[in-house]
Amino acid sequence: MAIQHIRLDRERPEARFTGSTMPRLEFKQALFRTPDPNWQQRLYRTALVVTTIAHGPDERRLAVDHQAMRFALLYNASWPEPHFKNIERWPYKPVELRDDAPVVSWSVELRLRELRLGTDEWVEIIFAG
Repeated sequence: MAIQHIRLDRERPEARFTGSTMPRLEFKQALFRTPDPNWQQRLYRTALVVTTIAHGPDERRLAVDHQAMRFALLYNASWPEPHFKNIERWPYKPVELRDDAPVVSWSVELRLRELRLGTDEWVEIIFAG
């Protein structure tokens, strides 16, 4: 699995990847870059939504799976800054399909839910996949 590094901001609120094999993601680190001292409250309801899509012949969608990786699982009220190393609480579960499903390709979309980013704010995610 290759290490991927993405950055989500106001101009690029989502990241998309495609491939020919079933995605298996392992989240390693996350960072919320913000000057806001109330970052803990803002991130509490926020989630990184991972949408996995299995495409069949003729671009049909055979399966669509949404998984929410909640930031609240990564910290507590005394956490000093919005940098999360060694993530262990974002377990991505691969999509379950029949063995004979005619999957031609896969796509993965990553986007933030419940967080409006300001002009000098972004979220960086590092994962293997």
